[in-house]
Amino acid sequence: MYNSIVSFLVFFFYLAFFAIVSPARRVLLDSKNIAASSIDGGSNFTHVCDPSWYSSLGLDLSSFAFCDSKLPYDVRAKDLVDRMTLIEKVKQLGDGAYGVPRLGLPKYEWWSEALHGVSNVGPGAYFDEVVPGATSFPPVILTAASFNQSLWKTIGQVVSTEARAMYNLGRAGLTFWSPNINVVRDPRWGRITETPGEDPYVVGVYATNYVRGLQDVEGTENVTDLNLRPLKVSSCCKHYAAYDVDNWLGVDRLHFDARVTEQDMVETFLRPFEMCVKEGDVSSVMCSYNRVNGIPTCADPKLLRDTIRGDWGLHG
Repeated sequence: MYNSIVSFLVFFFYLAFFAIVSPARRVLLDSKNIAASSIDGGSNFTHVCDPSWYSSLGLDLSSFAFCDSKLPYDVRAKDLVDRMTLIEKVKQLGDGAYGVPRLGLPKYEWWSEALHGVSNVGPGAYFDEVVPGATSFPPVILTAASFNQSLWKTIGQVVSTEARAMYNLGRAGLTFWSPNINVVRDPRWGRITETPGEDPYVVGVYATNYVRGLQDVEGTENVTDLNLRPLKVSSCCKHYAAYDVDNWLGVDRLHFDARVTEQDMVETFLRPFEMCVKEGDVSSVMCSYNRVNGIPTCADPKLLRDTIRGDWGLHG
């Protein structure tokens, strides 16, 4: 469990601290008076390690090594994790992270959706009189049928631009649980419209283009060191893996056990996620609700450690 907590917090740090604080990675469209609804209930600060933010909390910014942008991000992440108690770490594991006020770490809502446009389904983004709505593109199953890769990437670029604008106005966070790249194997599944369809390769190519559209900042797309490549927003390829049942004949997604051969797992269900990680450079992957061959995907060391981190090199 400790390793899972550390991995989660390293990613939290990577996004919330390194991606926003470090001058090489600050990609805010408007860095002044940002009030993110997903962060600390809308408090105004330009980034987590903003001196004015720490001053308002009565904290000495210079005493926290994790706010030193001159240090490597992994050193800063370790410094942050080492300062936290076990209870404080556990409180960061849900979609609503509680934060650690004594360290200046604000609370954050991770759950925002952007399958084909910024959505208010998750609590991390909302619409009101200031931002009454966002562009809603056709469902993914339709745009995927065009086989138009530039279209998929362009949609991602538009969605992330609107997401950044909403973030700057305090109506959204920077983490979006999209795209859904589960391969469709049963036409009765109710979430088919969210996905690119039944072909593993097409699904993988869609994932690569949509993720790059969401995450890439123009002019930095070819930066090879992912530590130095800025994130426009953080994308998340889901649901990893072999998930395509929500509720059928009394079997729901939380109790569904997918019986899959190793060949079918590699060639069909894992292929899109491999492309999402290796070619899309996605910054996060969501494990699934179900079990695969009797093992819950969110507790499977082979899937989460050996395959996605070891074999594919997930950087997130």
